[in-house]
Amino acid sequence: MPADRDVFDYYIRTVQRLFGADAPWCAAGIGPAQIVLNEWAISSGGHARTGLEDNVRLDRDRLAPSNAALVRRAAELCERYDRPVASWQQARAILGLRAA
Repeated sequence: MPADRDVFDYYIRTVQRLFGADAPWCAAGIGPAQIVLNEWAISSGGHARTGLEDNVRLDRDRLAPSNAALVRRAAELCERYDRPVASWQQARAILGLRAA
């Protein structure tokens, strides 16, 4: 499905209608849409997925050297929108996983 802001907003409204305004949600984009969906999700109060399994580029001209580079880019978006980055312990709790 193409990255379309109207469709994205519809899905978020639907999640909130069905599961409540505080329901956790995540968005992911493939290829060039990854950074777009990361920004939409972070700026809208959701969680973001990023990594080489979905996208191998930092931008049109540069391959991502690692997952860490893509995570760093998402973390910079979190900073821009005053959203804290979860620690690995917080991420496990958000996902409902037992303590490691």
